[in-house]
Amino acid sequence: MKLSYIKQVVLVLLTVALRGLSQEVPADMPRVTVNVYNDAGVAGPILAEGRREATRIFQRAGVKIMWLDCSRPEGESMGRPACRTPMNRSHLAVRIVPWSSKSGDAVFGIAFLSSDGEGAYSDVFYDSVKKLHEEWHTRTPVLLGHVIAHEIGHLLLGTNAHSWMGIMRSQWQGEELQSIAMGKLLFTPPQIESLKARLSASPR
Repeated sequence: MKLSYIKQVVLVLLTVALRGLSQEVPADMPRVTVNVYNDAGVAGPILAEGRREATRIFQRAGVKIMWLDCSRPEGESMGRPACRTPMNRSHLAVRIVPWSSKSGDAVFGIAFLSSDGEGAYSDVFYDSVKKLHEEWHTRTPVLLGHVIAHEIGHLLLGTNAHSWMGIMRSQWQGEELQSIAMGKLLFTPPQIESLKARLSASPR
């Protein structure tokens, strides 16, 4: 995902939705477990709020996200046993790293996909998130949650997941960032259908 630094007003159709979430999760809602590796040393409250924001975005799409903290405590070599579970479409991994040596600071993350569009691992570049916060004054946890949701979206939707509207836009301009602050940058209805279809076919 890249950020466009063009600050002119652009005409974009936005997915409008209320920010609030129902506290009840339907029993048949597809569930995805996500291992989180905090290699960037993101402060606990920021990461927790970022996860909540990503959870909200996916719950609006009808998908329940369950998080596993897989960062290894100092002196621990193996990590939690649950974090060593083989990955598949319903068990993914997000590694938050400081920065990417191969990408500029306008790139916020990468999802690792095979030629057939399958993948379970992604990176989020925290230094780029912080820089975006400094330039646009959108809260860091909110930005982090949206970037995490975007990269997980790539893993769940497969190849060519970018769209011209919603959270899967490849470039976020000023209007998208305003929508992020308002909680209105979400998955589109066709993407929601694709998410549910792919997850219903996932091995458990």
